[in-house]
This record gives sequence, C-alpha cells and structure tokens, in this order.
Amino acid sequence: MSDIKTRYRYGKPDDKGRTPVYVDGAAEPAGHVRKMGRGSSPWWAYGAEDGTAGTNHTRKYEAAERLVRMTDARASTAAEIERRRACRTQAPAGWRFASWTEIEREGYRQVRPVHRAPYVFGGEGERYPDAFADQPVTLTRITTLHNGRVVVSGTESGDHPPYVLLMDPAHIALGALVREQEPRYIAPGHCAGCEQDGPLYQAGTRLSCATCTAADLGVSTAGLPAAVDDDGAVWWSVGDTVRRRGEIHDEDTEPETGRVTEIETFVEERTRRIAVDFGDRWPVRWQPAGLAPVS
Repeated sequence: MSDIKTRYRYGKPDDKGRTPVYVDGAAEPAGHVRKMGRGSSPWWAYGAEDGTAGTNHTRKYEAAERLVRMTDARASTAAEIERRRACRTQAPAGWRFASWTEIEREGYRQVRPVHRAPYVFGGEGERYPDAFADQPVTLTRITTLHNGRVVVSGTESGDHPPYVLLMDPAHIALGALVREQEPRYIAPGHCAGCEQDGPLYQAGTRLSCATCTAADLGVSTAGLPAAVDDDGAVWWSVGDTVRRRGEIHDEDTEPETGRVTEIETFVEERTRRIAVDFGDRWPVRWQPAGLAPVS
C-alpha cells in the first residue's frame, strides 16, 4: 500500500475556513479539515457524509489522514456488501439455488436450507446465505404461516432429532440448495430400463422409474421428488381470497368467502391442506380441490 501521505491533497479553503481533502485523485472531496480555536487539538476532520459531526486532531495532516482512513473503511464496507449480495447467487459446486415455491411445487425431498442468514447490511432489509446445512435434509412438511413466515420440517441422516427451521420472509427469499441434476417427477408410466410400471422421473434427458433414477444418481428412492398431486386447480398462497365449491346460495346472497391464513404441504404424501378464515369462526382446513377463486 502506498504511503498515506501521498494519497491525499488539499484543495482551496472555502469562505468558512474549511479545506477540502481529495483522496486517491477523486474528483469530489472525501471531507474537509478546519482549524477551530487554539487548544491542544484544534484541527477537525469532517467526512463528506458526516454532516456536522467530526473528530479533533493535533495537526492538520492528522485530520487529513483521518479522512483517508474513513475513505478506506467505506470502501471496505461497500466491498463486503457486494460480496454478501453475490453469495445470494453463487451456489457451491454441484448445487443450485431453488426458491421455496419451486421446492414445494416440485416436491424436492432433499435440500440444503440456509442455516445462517444475517442481513446484508444493518439490521433490516435483505439477508444473505452465510452457511447451509452440511448434509441434505429430507423434507416432510412445509408450512406457510399467516405472518409470512415458513416452518420447514424434516429429518437428517444419522442419529439426529427431528429437523425444524423457522424462516422470516427475507430468509425465505434466499431459497435453498438442490442438486444440479435433481430429477423431476413426471407421471406414472412404463420404465424402458427395467420394464416396470411406476412413477417416472426425468433426470436430464432420461426418463425412468424411481429405482433406475435413484441408481443412476447414487441416491435413495426416498430422496426423489414427490410433486404435489392433490387435484387442486389453483396453487393457493397465504392471503388469497377463496370460496367453497359446490355451495348453493340465494340469488341475493353473496357467496361465502374467506381468506387463506395457513398452508401445509405434506411433501412425502404429495398433498396440501389450506386453512381458511371465513370471518365468523376459527380457520377451517380444506383440501385445495374444495376451494375456488372468487370471480
């Protein structure tokens, strides 16, 4: 690193006695230095973004060097923020990011959730993935709550207690890791590889049964996706307004409607259960096929 004394230059003082300090040849000053009084530390350094706040120093050059260090600190902070934001899209080798909506709809059984999700900067706003689950978690249930939070339940390999993870909306937005070659459940059919009938999965360009697909990928059949198959015409979300299907109402009566307050997706069973609040009772749990949009 170059000598700090060569990194700044003084500009022309203004009518208030403030001398601008330019760092590393920048066109705009990093701040100003100003002599105030005759005390032991009469020189003050004011950063360009500090307003009236400043620090006092014994010598003019010490005040100027303070502005250089402040410039470096801001640059370091900005670089760290960019690094953290980049982590949101840079998945480890062999893995890719998938949204929780994709995970839920496709029924991905084994994922690596984000275990540490600090804020990118400050104490609010966007988060970034600082650490993932070391080993894939086998999902059993994904529950979306009325407040926008999500509870993920599952199991881990080995002698571990049941896995539970609560995520806030900014944490949810990060998604989770799934294998790059994660297969997709297609439909029941005939496997050309083993000549057996059963659920078919697509991995790359190959379509085969659960046993053949698991053998090709080196995973267990229990780890294969189980896409939701509940005959629901709509993929409901918390906050949606719904009505019950099949009810007969008087011509002058509006159909009874409610708001979705909670959704449980049972990954292994490939079903969803929707909690609906109709306003005058406790939320009632429905199968998606029993609900319709409000026209």
